[in-house]
Amino acid sequence: MLDRNIAVYQMRVGCTIKTLAEKVKYAMSADIKRAKVVYRVKNPETLRKKIQLKKGKNIFSVDDVYGIRIIVESVKDAYTALKSIRRQFPGYLADDFIAKPKIWSDPGFKGQKLRLLRFVAYENNVSFEIQIATNAFYEVNESHHQVHHKKRYF
Repeated sequence: MLDRNIAVYQMRVGCTIKTLAEKVKYAMSADIKRAKVVYRVKNPETLRKKIQLKKGKNIFSVDDVYGIRIIVESVKDAYTALKSIRRQFPGYLADDFIAKPKIWSDPGFKGQKLRLLRFVAYENNVSFEIQIATNAFYEVNESHHQVHHKKRYF
């Protein structure tokens, strides 16, 4: 069963996360042949905590209720995917952690780098997040993210 807040979000965005991920994949299909697209809806409890941390008023103050990740083979493909996505969805590049990697400060990962593109896109004027990374970057990013996520939200 969908959390009430997420049901309201889904109604406003006008589609399920799966449908949106398919639109993202289609937007890139002419330019990127071997991309993997994965997606998730933010966990309702994590979402509530994030709204509180951001001092937001509601679910629409969070950009990543729907999160889509595009995993490509090369840095060149990452930027090509971004260009394709921009043609299909209005939005903005929130972070270019490929050109300027973010240095993790979490113990155990200190000095290691987060490397991805983070694009905030809109569907029916509702924001969602698209992350684009290479296979190699994705593996490193995921291990770091799990530690960060547990520390911040649980």
